[in-house]
Parts: sequence; C-alpha cells; structure tokens
Amino acid sequence: MLGRREFVAGGVCAAVASEMAQPPPAAVAEDALDVWQRETDLVSAKTYGEYLRDGNTRGLASLEKLERGFERILREIDETTVGDVPAVWSVYNMGYIVKTRQALFSIDLVHRRSVELAPRLDFALITHNHLDHYLPGFYRAMDSARKTVISNFLDNYGVRNWKKDGGFTRAVKTFSLKDVEIRTSLIDHNDYLIDFTTAFEMRIGEFVLYHTGDSGRGTEHKLGTVWGKPDLWLFFPGCGINVAKAVQQVQPKRVVFGHLWELGHVTGRLTTPMIRRALVNATPHCANVSAALWGDRVL
Repeated sequence: MLGRREFVAGGVCAAVASEMAQPPPAAVAEDALDVWQRETDLVSAKTYGEYLRDGNTRGLASLEKLERGFERILREIDETTVGDVPAVWSVYNMGYIVKTRQALFSIDLVHRRSVELAPRLDFALITHNHLDHYLPGFYRAMDSARKTVISNFLDNYGVRNWKKDGGFTRAVKTFSLKDVEIRTSLIDHNDYLIDFTTAFEMRIGEFVLYHTGDSGRGTEHKLGTVWGKPDLWLFFPGCGINVAKAVQQVQPKRVVFGHLWELGHVTGRLTTPMIRRALVNATPHCANVSAALWGDRVL
C-alpha cells in the first residue's frame, strides 16, 4: 500500500489507525507509482479482456500481480483472526474483501477468479452497473447459491422478500447482515449518470467503513455517513470529483484511494501525476491518506 509520504517526503508508510489488528504492509519504494504506471501501460484493454477469458498473463507484470494478489488474499482470509476492527483486502481497483467476526463479504469484486470466492462469502455489495465493478458470472454464482447481493440494478433472491423490502438500493435503505449494519444512498457517477452509484455505509461494531464506488463532479454534497466520521473511506478520486472538497465534507479518519489502474479502460485511466495530485489534495483534510495496491491488506 502506497502512502503519500513515499513520494512526497520519501519517508516510510504513514502509520495506520491504532485499532488495526495487525501491522501494516511493508513500505513501498518511492517510485512505486511510476512502476505501476509503466506496468499497467503495457496492458491494453483488449489484452486485459483476453486475460479475463483465458487466464493467460502473457508474461505481463500487472496481470501476474493480479494472480499473485488473489492467491495472497485467499491465504490470508484463512490465516486472519478478526477482533473489533474488520480486516480489509484490496483485490483489484474498487474491489475489496472484508472480514468481520461473523461475516466475509465483498464490495465491487472484480477478478478473473471471483467465482471461487462465492461459496465462501456471506453477501456481496455492488455499487453500480459497470463491468469494472461487477462481473455477471460472479453475480450468477452468488445468486445460484442464494447468497445476498445488494445493488441498485440486479434482481437477487438471496435477500428475503427482495421485491418488497430488499435487494435494491434505489432509495435510502438499511440492511442488517450478520454483524454488519449497512445504509445505502445514491450518488452521481458523472454529469449525466445521476444517482447511478450506490454509496455503502457499513457499521461493524463501533467501526465505520465507507465505500463510494465511482462518484463524480458535483456529487460532493451527497457524500457522508449517518454514523459520523468514517474510520476508513475507500474512495475513487477520478470522475472529476473535487478531492479536497469531498474529503473535507466526509471528514474520514483514513482515506484509501482505489480504482487507480483500470486495465479495462481504453481511455480515462488515471496517470501518475493525477494520482499524486489527488493524494496531495486530500492530506490537508485527512492525515492518513494512501493508495491501495492489488492484493494489499488495507486494514
């Protein structure tokens, strides 16, 4: 996981919240952003699509990291004992796995091997109807197993009486699954996809986790949790959002940026200068800002 201080001051990783159950990942070298930029630039959207179909990494470092990261997460899920604070892993971009005392669930899980996790997950959250945030095969695997999938666009039979009071997030709703309380709200993806993305506020004991998917320019005023300052905000700084204004609005204790190297995008990928600028713009309003690398344990 790459923190602001790696490239601004050349220091070690910023310390994570004191509640963290285990030590943070090892510090990443100063040029990690540039390395990831070079490696991801070698993967075209076409090549990434072929990899999703056949699993062949073609010797490309980025795709090999995706494979290794997934293996690491599978291993660490079993090895990790969770206390009052959840464990959170970055799978790929805005995709995360969260483990609590009672539950294992995903948010925007996208990976070639995501269906392997379906039997183990208690439920899944999907922010919006774009294929860099959900894969139909994973959804079908969850639904076939009658596992709850909460979204604003999919029918799901895992939620009891979903036609009446579950499954969809087209209005503000609350869900209670295992030891996780979830509140949903709708935010804009961009200027024309209004209320297209679901923001998920999750309360796990006293810990508040916030995931906003793709949130666009002008949607800053729609951000924030009913439970106060989130302990961890999983945030995408693209889509034209004003990062400084958004972080000031939400007032998180910690920010982790994701969705920084989207291999499926033909255009619109974030560049290293854009990522650096977002990290710098966030820090006046939050002392703990970092960027997730694939396979990292974020918390």
